[in-house]
Amino acid sequence: MKRTKPVWREWLESLVIIALFAVIVRSFIVAPFKIPSSSMVPTLEVGDYLFVLRYPYGLTIPFTHIQFFPHQAKRGDVAVFVYPEDESKDYIKRIIGLPGDRIVYRDNRLFINGKEMPLRAKGRRAYFLGDGSVDDSGLFEEDLMGVKHDVLRKPFSIRDGEWTVPEGHYFVLGDNRNNSRDSRFWGFVPQSYLVGRAAVVWWSWDGVRHRVRWERLGHLIH
Repeated sequence: MKRTKPVWREWLESLVIIALFAVIVRSFIVAPFKIPSSSMVPTLEVGDYLFVLRYPYGLTIPFTHIQFFPHQAKRGDVAVFVYPEDESKDYIKRIIGLPGDRIVYRDNRLFINGKEMPLRAKGRRAYFLGDGSVDDSGLFEEDLMGVKHDVLRKPFSIRDGEWTVPEGHYFVLGDNRNNSRDSRFWGFVPQSYLVGRAAVVWWSWDGVRHRVRWERLGHLIH
């Protein structure tokens, strides 16, 4: 007579398989990420929930910086990475400088390899900070060598400088140029610290107005 498994064992085996599948998907294919600050406004809002693609920059063993099949990021990517000053945290910024690039940031003007990145004025933009207060900045479209995206900036700069990006590293900036702690302050992001590329907003909660931002659901990030 053929013996059958107890029902509890069948359920347990199914749960283990589902759990393993979820770990594999989250570690190597796609993972969720929440936006906690206003450093990427207007591209990303405080309270946006994203899906981040894990594989575009290579496959990283969880809880390590060991990366297999590394792929160089593209200029203009909105990338999630391990924060170099506190490896317990993940940050999200836009990749501005690639290995070997010479970056100059002066008077809120961005230069890459001696060429200024053009800005087209689009008016003003008010937005909520992480603590619920309101700020206001100029809204511009930046042409990052063919990658066009919106940025916020004020007439003054919070940090100027010149940097040469080392091999295997990247220079990143927040799209909210006057409210972002980024490579201007703490330096470069190593290739092995790249977690993934932000892809789409799957949920967005306005914590100040206590409502869902329905218009942002499904928003593709670029």
